[in-house]
Amino acid sequence: MDQTISSDSDGTVRERGPFAQLNRAITVLPYAFVPLFALFFFALSICFSIMALLQFVRPVIENGDLIQGLLEGLHTGVVAVAVYELAQIVHQEYDHEYQPHTVMDRMRRGVGRFGSVVFVALALESLIMVIKYSQKDLAGFLYYPAAILVGAALLLVALGLFVRLTALPAEAGPG
Repeated sequence: MDQTISSDSDGTVRERGPFAQLNRAITVLPYAFVPLFALFFFALSICFSIMALLQFVRPVIENGDLIQGLLEGLHTGVVAVAVYELAQIVHQEYDHEYQPHTVMDRMRRGVGRFGSVVFVALALESLIMVIKYSQKDLAGFLYYPAAILVGAALLLVALGLFVRLTALPAEAGPG
């Protein structure tokens, strides 16, 4: 069960042992699966966008209720944006032509972008809930959107801390 690395007479380095096949598979599989995942999330975001448009148009056409159409369409539209952002992050994270300088740069960019999308989605969701509860005179349920806003604020603080704490090694780097 020893893992050995040997080189041929022409200088080619070859791994031998039980993990050699696994190592090759781990390095080759992302070339196939990452574009498929990115395409899957992109197609899913298109489906959510179409659903958002239909959810917006239906109440407007049936009842002439623009506000209800906006409320219903905005829910799914925010999800569509979040899924699109996820597709973009997956694609850019494993795109070998465009690689940020370090792993930390890639993490900071990906986590920052996705965290921002989630924050905006939570803030919009709580705003939509406030409008819905106000229209239906359900003031007793307003603590749900308030809790979502508190969670979104905590997420924003955590995201700020993440960016600040991960920026220190980058600023103090060599050079």
